[in-house]
Amino acid sequence: MEFMDAPRALGGARGVLCYATVDGDIEGFQREARAKGVPLFGATSFQGVFTPRGFERGAFGLAFEPADRVTLAHALIDTSAPRARRDVEQAVARLEAELGGKPDAVLVHATPGFEERVLEGLASGGWGSPISVAGGSAADDDLSGAWRVFDAERSLSEGALVVAFRADATVHAGFVSGYFGTKRRGRVTRCTGRTVHTIDGRPAAEVLDEWMSGALAEARKTGGSVLAETTLSPIGRVVDRTHRVPRYLLSHPHELHADTQAVSFFTELEEGDEIELMMGTRGSLLDRTQQVVDRAIGRGQRPPLGGGVLIYCGGCVGAIGDGTGEVARIYREAVGGVPFLGAATFGEVGPFDIQGERVARHGNLMCDTLLFGR
Repeated sequence: MEFMDAPRALGGARGVLCYATVDGDIEGFQREARAKGVPLFGATSFQGVFTPRGFERGAFGLAFEPADRVTLAHALIDTSAPRARRDVEQAVARLEAELGGKPDAVLVHATPGFEERVLEGLASGGWGSPISVAGGSAADDDLSGAWRVFDAERSLSEGALVVAFRADATVHAGFVSGYFGTKRRGRVTRCTGRTVHTIDGRPAAEVLDEWMSGALAEARKTGGSVLAETTLSPIGRVVDRTHRVPRYLLSHPHELHADTQAVSFFTELEEGDEIELMMGTRGSLLDRTQQVVDRAIGRGQRPPLGGGVLIYCGGCVGAIGDGTGEVARIYREAVGGVPFLGAATFGEVGPFDIQGERVARHGNLMCDTLLFGR
């Protein structure tokens, strides 16, 4: 694989993954890819892209070369929430025919709002366990809706990108939160999609504010965004356990509704979900960069790698401030200096192992990776 900081020398690549800020030269990569007949696919990233040099604005690529022994196929799907499951399921059939079989791993990028429907489409199309699914939601600089998913021909403000990989060597996947449980727990007793109305029969905003020791008192009066207040205090659900250690799927509260005292999140929840207030620190958000690699390939002696893809939550980028360059450095060293590319996303997708089955889930404020063996 080869890291690319400009749209040049694409000829010969089997495909190029491109991550870019909204002002990056996506069109330059698209023109070069069309001219050379090379598949291009990618998504926009929050305020920067993780590269071997740090966290940089612009457009960057990761080229898959013939020597990488990776076969890939992609679909850029013009879809929205009501149609996403069906449209993705249909795309799965086309991609599987193009690949000549099921993939070893899948990278998925959707625009925010219907990520669960995309994962349902992958599963109903037959791409469930043991296939590892990773990725994240396209992002922009300020939640204005300028995000895009794209390929060499098109750029969509609403849609999904699915990239399927078959590889001669193992493709490793990891998914971690980097947050800790606080034992402040409850059960969702009424919710609608991404809005939780009550927890333990009480107004959700009241309970969440109580768990956070009054940090949301003003927002309960006025309503509105609570993204900044809750970035280090999201909600977690225990999804599986590794050696009796719980693994959490996180949900980021983003809006309080003053009239109903409901709370809206960036993921869907269900009635009956057991939830817990989580706690993160700047240090834990940096440490998880190493942890996600350990989760993917284990500790100790590492298998030989050819390259990697890092997905890191955009909200956590805001929380760590100037630590974004440190995230890139930790990841670069953890993967042994091989080429990589990383996006800061508005939602993350990764695998959990639940009762012997590998299941893809959509969460917030998390970190995931795909690592390609050599």
